[in-house]
Amino acid sequence: MKDRIKTMMDYAYFEGKITPSVESKISIASHSIQYGSTCFGGMRGYLREGKARLFRIEDHFERLMNAVKIFGMDFKMTFEEFKKAVSELILANKPATDFYIRPFIYSDDEDLTPKFVGISFKIALYMIPLGDYLDTSRGLRLMVSSWQKFPDASISTKAKAGGSYLNSSLARSEAIRCGYDEALVMDQNWSIVEGSAENFFIVYRGEMIMPSIGSSMLEGITMRTVVEICKEENISIRFEKIDRSMVYTADEILLTGTGAQILFADSVDDRVIGDGKMGEVCQRLRNIYTAIIEKKHPKSKLWISEYEVC
Repeated sequence: MKDRIKTMMDYAYFEGKITPSVESKISIASHSIQYGSTCFGGMRGYLREGKARLFRIEDHFERLMNAVKIFGMDFKMTFEEFKKAVSELILANKPATDFYIRPFIYSDDEDLTPKFVGISFKIALYMIPLGDYLDTSRGLRLMVSSWQKFPDASISTKAKAGGSYLNSSLARSEAIRCGYDEALVMDQNWSIVEGSAENFFIVYRGEMIMPSIGSSMLEGITMRTVVEICKEENISIRFEKIDRSMVYTADEILLTGTGAQILFADSVDDRVIGDGKMGEVCQRLRNIYTAIIEKKHPKSKLWISEYEVC
């Protein structure tokens, strides 16, 4: 049992209370295991000056509850209740390094029917230590996947749902098997919209471009952060369709996400991007993001929440 969850910290928030992780179990016949009926989030925690700093916790909660709303799940929770659960979890685990919190909505109802009506849902949270999600010492080698991102007409692309990540798993697995670090995925109109688990920007002819919010991409919290920083820093940014040729000839390619933070690509399908090194825009955004985490930026007061760890 210990090996199976070796990356998890000792305690989870389960059934409304702090519980040893090894005792946090649901039935193999549960609705969420049978049908992938979960919504989840991911929050990074940075251990600084003896306290845990969480980035944009209210925005993460809002996105999680929006997913619940989109799917019509029977679940309610206030932000104050969520903060209390997070605080208790951090205090119980006493993290000694940077970490990641995974809150998720699930159903343990044993109902073998693919529906949301009449199914009850709960929340659970667990923690793992987390440094770099992807290698930050170099640029990423990307490929354009043969797997397309599903449209919002099929499954909501604005809800971070467990079952939806089968699509991401196919794309990233293909990239890894082909010797790349990560995949870029296209929508039904053959426009590139995101990575398998990251949002996606290009710098093209000196201007930042990203897919439209209304495209098939998931709207990320770090992505929103980058957009807001660009506007404040007078970095030109616009939204439009991005085709494969634009990607191959971009000055820079950036990937963002809670796990990834802000990364750059040195190549796509073996075409070198720019000079293959981190570009000026990526470096500038990284520096600002780091300053926010380190509480050396005006946005820190708005976006950083601190929690006791002992």
